[in-house]
Amino acid sequence: MPKRGVRNRKSSCAGEGRHLLISRSAFCTMIGVTERQLSVWEQEDLLVPAQRLESAGKAQPLYDRSALERARLIRTLEQELEVNLPGIDIILQLLDRMGR
Repeated sequence: MPKRGVRNRKSSCAGEGRHLLISRSAFCTMIGVTERQLSVWEQEDLLVPAQRLESAGKAQPLYDRSALERARLIRTLEQELEVNLPGIDIILQLLDRMGR
């Protein structure tokens, strides 16, 4: 089965022309979830890191602003609206097709 994760686009920082990339721990803090929950979302192909930085033989995921917005939507659907993971997947696929 093909991966359904969205392709993350690079977001420019205001006026700088550079891309904002966020570490995994900072990303979790910003969206208010644990790294374990973030791992589940990635395993379910709901969210994909923008890049992976090789450091000491280990790939460190980095996230951009579009991933941050997507993760906040996933968190809202899951925690506040009590949508299950298959339902979140369907909602995200529909939003991706609409070009939200």
